[in-house]
Amino acid sequence: MALYQDLKNINSSSKYSGYFLPAIVILGIAASLVLFFLGENKSEFPEFITDAFTFTAWVNQGEDFLKANIKEYTRAISGYVKTGYFMLEDFLLESSWVFIAALLVIPSLAFGGIRLAVFILFGTMYWGMVGLWESAMETLALMGLSVVLSVVVGVILGVGCALSDRFERGMKPVLDTMQVMPAFVYLIPAMFFFGIGGAPAILATMIYSMPPIIRLTNLGIRQVPDQTIESATSFGSSRGQILFKVQIPLALPSIMMGVNQTIMMALALVVLATFIGAQGLGSEIWIAIRKLDVGAAMEGGLCVLLMAIMFDRFGKAISRESVTIPSDSQKFYVLPQTWEIYPLARFIEKPFLYLHIVFAFICSSMIRIFSFIIEQIISIISKNAAATISHFLNMHYFFITGILILLGISLYDTHVMSFGTFPESWNLSIREEISSGVKALTINPTFISITKAIRSSVVIYLMRPFDMYLTYLPYWFTIGALVLVSWASVGFRFAITTLVLLVFIGACNIWTEAMITLSQVLISVLLCFIIGVPIGVLASYSKRFQSINEVVLDAMQTLPYFCYLIPVLMFFGGGAFSALLATIIYSIPPIIRLTVLGLSQVSSTYSEVSTSFGGSLIQTLRKIKFPLAVPSLVMGFNQTVMMAFAMQIVTPLIGGKGLGLEVFNGLARSDTGRALAAGIGICLLAMIIDRISLAWTKKQRDALGL
Repeated sequence: MALYQDLKNINSSSKYSGYFLPAIVILGIAASLVLFFLGENKSEFPEFITDAFTFTAWVNQGEDFLKANIKEYTRAISGYVKTGYFMLEDFLLESSWVFIAALLVIPSLAFGGIRLAVFILFGTMYWGMVGLWESAMETLALMGLSVVLSVVVGVILGVGCALSDRFERGMKPVLDTMQVMPAFVYLIPAMFFFGIGGAPAILATMIYSMPPIIRLTNLGIRQVPDQTIESATSFGSSRGQILFKVQIPLALPSIMMGVNQTIMMALALVVLATFIGAQGLGSEIWIAIRKLDVGAAMEGGLCVLLMAIMFDRFGKAISRESVTIPSDSQKFYVLPQTWEIYPLARFIEKPFLYLHIVFAFICSSMIRIFSFIIEQIISIISKNAAATISHFLNMHYFFITGILILLGISLYDTHVMSFGTFPESWNLSIREEISSGVKALTINPTFISITKAIRSSVVIYLMRPFDMYLTYLPYWFTIGALVLVSWASVGFRFAITTLVLLVFIGACNIWTEAMITLSQVLISVLLCFIIGVPIGVLASYSKRFQSINEVVLDAMQTLPYFCYLIPVLMFFGGGAFSALLATIIYSIPPIIRLTVLGLSQVSSTYSEVSTSFGGSLIQTLRKIKFPLAVPSLVMGFNQTVMMAFAMQIVTPLIGGKGLGLEVFNGLARSDTGRALAAGIGICLLAMIIDRISLAWTKKQRDALGL
């Protein structure tokens, strides 16, 4: 009966309370509609404000001043980075394709097993078989150096945050700002200070991808139990010894997860870095898009997708904690370990078990012989050192074997027979088939009528009215409404912050563009909910559909958002609708995942009680599960909005408008101030919506006692 009373409380609280807030919202919407219909022109900020607040001119003047005074220092930094980049790029381009493949496959075999090694090998071979080997190596060089620099600096800052609460408080707003700022915006100051080419791309990528490693290093060190630190202190360990021998080793899984996230973010920006002169797969995709070569663009996008999944899986394999297999169980190397209960699966795995035993025996035997020779040589100088080195070699026989294999490949390639570049005869290119298929589809009358109907419906009934609504609505009403929402959701201080941020956007004379961007984001989020929530509901009820859904969402969330433009361009061409569709495709995974999470976390007992009282599936969803899943749905809204704002920076490439287009126009005209103002405008709108939605999530969780 207590459980039944809980269910009644959930419904009664949602049904009979809270009349005041809906009334205020209805009155606000009614007032806005009246003001909209009374408006004759688009709302603009007063000229006396925009003329006096010359932010773009200040930025451009500052750029000229910095160019005249610190250019030599920034160019010196750029020169050092460029030297390291060229060395790494030359190494990757001049090494044989067999060496590069082995360099990627051997570590993946060590950390992820046969399945990951086979996938890494396939991905590496695919780069060459579609004729993009050199571009892939250029992208690897850019990403590799960016990640190394980001991890080194990020771990140092993360350790600083963990050891000092004051330093952490100072870093938190910086990291928050960095994580809501669209990736493309980072390219503006990079070009501003360091010019164009690979070096500024590396420095921009380094800064952009640093927040995850800082946050997760800080989190990992702070989660080390106090008892462990006290034990180390009681044994006389110094602060440095505790940090390097206790805290960092215990925080390593968290740090490695940060490295994984850093790699994924670095890859996303490296692809975009083609717009400031960086070469690689991003350049190939952009050239193909400009030529409307859908097949080439799709092949480049697939290369980026494979690279993203490869590094994502490899990063997860490194950060994954080892699982101990019971002694009476058979270890699986190819199939999932959970399939051990099936005799057929155990039979299939037997050859791989024997292969692993033979391979381990060969490797360990080779290293024993090698370590014995090394020990005999070094023992002439020092027997203790010889024994230590021999023990190390025997304990790490797979690692040493991998190094010897790479060394053997390099020596064979240099002194016996060159492997050369990737064989051109190994061709798996399907660009012609893709282009032909897309061309045939886009001239099909049925396809044209369907896409035209969808496009016209969305544009006429959603995009155009909402654009006009927000752009014709008086700026003071929009600011007042957002300030009131901020006050009600977060508090008075954030309401003042919202007022200042919105006035900044208006004073920069980009109010109309900001409203267009806000319109595109809100429409895309609305459509994401309409499409994503039913998919999430279906996935929460069907395990088979959920398994397929997870694979698709994993692929979508590892693909850099630049690549989402390709399928939209293939089927719908350019324009504002295509930009909206690309935003929806990119932004929909969080709402699907969090709908599944929210509904799955509702106790099955509630559903059973509802069913026992005659509740249908729809009634249980509407009156029980959805009210309890509201915090997850609001968090899904938050993440979807953030991703939609991030996408606005690249949609102008296929016809998008708003602040993203202002960024591109500013860069094209070398008007850094205008481009920076538009980029900051996207960031500020994202920050406002982010804080409001997070506060709403917290209130919902508190209301439900979660």
